[in-house]
Amino acid sequence: MRFRSSSYLLKLMLLSIVIGTIPVIVLGTFAYYNSSRTVQEKVNESNKQLLQQMQMRVEQTLKTIDNSATQLLQSPVVTGAFEKEISNRDFEMVHELYEGISLIQTYELGIKEVYLYSLNKKWIVTSKGVNEYASPDFGPQLEAFSRKPGGSFWASRSGDEPSSYESIYFVKKYPFNSTQPTGIICVRLSSDVMMEPEAFQNDKLGSTFIMDRDFHIIDHRDRGQLGTSMADQPYLKPLLEAQQAVGQYAAELDGEAVTVTYRNSPYNGWSYVSVASTEQVNAQNKWIGWITLLVCIVILLVTLFLAWFGSKRMYSPIQTLYTALAGIPSTVDEKKPTGELQVIGERVDYLIKNQSLIMNELKGQQVQLKEFFMHKLFSGTIRPADFEEKLSLYGVEKLWPVMCVVAIQIDTLKDTRYEEANRDLLMFAISNIVGELVLEDQRLVPIVLSDCQVTLIGSTHEGADFKELIFNLSDEIQKAVFQYLEIKVSVGISSSFSSLASTRQAVHEAMTSLQYRVGLGQESILFIEDVQPQKSNMYMFPQEAEQALLDAIRSGDLTQAELALKHFIGELFQPHTQHRDYQLSLMRLLVDLLKFGQELSIPLERIAEDEASLIQSLSKLRDVEEMEQWFCSMFVQPYIRELGSRRESQFKHISEAVIDMIRREFDSELTLENCASRINYHPHYVSRVFRQETGINFGDYLTQYRIEMSKKWLKETDLKIVEIAERLQYNNSANFIRSFRKTVGMTPGQYREEG
Repeated sequence: MRFRSSSYLLKLMLLSIVIGTIPVIVLGTFAYYNSSRTVQEKVNESNKQLLQQMQMRVEQTLKTIDNSATQLLQSPVVTGAFEKEISNRDFEMVHELYEGISLIQTYELGIKEVYLYSLNKKWIVTSKGVNEYASPDFGPQLEAFSRKPGGSFWASRSGDEPSSYESIYFVKKYPFNSTQPTGIICVRLSSDVMMEPEAFQNDKLGSTFIMDRDFHIIDHRDRGQLGTSMADQPYLKPLLEAQQAVGQYAAELDGEAVTVTYRNSPYNGWSYVSVASTEQVNAQNKWIGWITLLVCIVILLVTLFLAWFGSKRMYSPIQTLYTALAGIPSTVDEKKPTGELQVIGERVDYLIKNQSLIMNELKGQQVQLKEFFMHKLFSGTIRPADFEEKLSLYGVEKLWPVMCVVAIQIDTLKDTRYEEANRDLLMFAISNIVGELVLEDQRLVPIVLSDCQVTLIGSTHEGADFKELIFNLSDEIQKAVFQYLEIKVSVGISSSFSSLASTRQAVHEAMTSLQYRVGLGQESILFIEDVQPQKSNMYMFPQEAEQALLDAIRSGDLTQAELALKHFIGELFQPHTQHRDYQLSLMRLLVDLLKFGQELSIPLERIAEDEASLIQSLSKLRDVEEMEQWFCSMFVQPYIRELGSRRESQFKHISEAVIDMIRREFDSELTLENCASRINYHPHYVSRVFRQETGINFGDYLTQYRIEMSKKWLKETDLKIVEIAERLQYNNSANFIRSFRKTVGMTPGQYREEG
């Protein structure tokens, strides 16, 4: 099967890139537009504040002039002079008028000239002089001012020429609000001082100007614009029609987008206007846009790197699974193009189906499995700790504190409807009856052992209560067997115990107690404590210690075997042990070791003596040390040497067989599983043996051998690299080149050129 390494990896990278880039693009766009809007709002707000400051400064100057002119006009000298003729002899009065004019004509206020004009006497007094010395040509303009309505007002021009807008005039009549005033005062000041110099010279935030009531420009940075009428300008139409004193709106000036900010003064009706170019504001936004774009590009690059690196890491386990499962057969058409996940899913589905079949078979064999482990427990061939790990198989969470073994045996088949050939079937029927009468949480699986039905029963009751419970169950079983099978049975009951290590002895006790029914008659219920109150300790055999010794011999560990033998002998020679008891135990150990050697097919010739001689030698041993040395020299050491020799021969045979297969079939789809099945061993075992013998695992050895063959072909043949890769079972030439360079240190092409 060809391995498409880029299909799922590419999808994973594309998904990571999309997930990473979309938020960056959205965030960058949002940040740019938000910052642009914020800058625009800040500029507009700045223009509003600037315009407000300009209006406050201008009107503060105008109101100061207004107050100063009013005070001068109300002074007794001025009011008295309006009713008098002024001649050269009125030197003292004229001097007082000069002093009053000089008080309000200051440089800070920007006042160019102050005019006192008597409407009745027709004289003019200025800072330059009286009558013909005081700008007499301005008299008609003063007459014109006197005819305008209102007691005081501000005028922006004195004629129709544009140059007349270069000055601003404040006019106030005396008496105030009189229809027939006797005199007026006129203050002429320059428009240059009405705007902030900084704001007037700096147009980064817009162009600022002032219009009078008739919408003529009375102050502008461009002095050529003074006097220009703005009433017909389209971009000022919302301002001209506005009812609010303060406002701001967007408009278009000469094809360019602008923002117009205005303030209408309730003091004199003037309009303060600021026109800001949107393009100038956007020039600042462009820098924000470039910075935002740069940050987004950096984030995108980091996202691309993380997407590539993260996708490779996330794809690694999928690639491992795909490689491991690719060789498993599937019912799906192999020619159909599928992705890695689909292939993995198909293979896993195939494994699950097979596992389901195996589980169904195991469930069908679960009854036999339970009985098998019970046989091993009763015969003492399984360690109690190992059996406890299998309690869940019997539906038991933990052992009972008190247990006993109950053995049931048919008394006789004489005078019944059964024959002796039916005994085995009857025993299985009795086993089923016991399984029905004794609750599952009170027993393990009942089994037939020899000619007895044997059951391990447990309970939380102790002492007399437990004995009464067992007796009642036994009586109920006897009655049920007689009722359904019409045969009589006797029941033997062992002494109570709390550890599974005593199970084998309990089985012996239960069966031994049945031997005493001869004197008690049929349908007896016999407790071992009742029929054998002075029982010996002869069956207290250290089964676990013996099993540990056999396991150590089987593993080939001489040190561990010697320790296990020492522990076993120590268990035998307890202070209360009688001579007959340990002699029988030693004889049993001797027999078990001979049986163990027979199971391992170790010839008796490996032992220096025959069975009779062994028994005689054992009887002559007098102390523990002699016994340990005798068993070690006669059995432990020979067995371990024989097993070690076999193991080495077997390991060598396995490794040589696998190496031979590699050398003969290196150009085929050779796998460890295939090799193991051909020599009838488990793949895991073959893998461990091969690595122990060669110092390298199967896959690496196969790769190295293929590389060696490729080097030979590169030197001696004209085969193309693609053909060599295909012969050596590589998915593609790129994988072959990568493997060759990793092993040899150069590419196949370079190796061929050097040859």
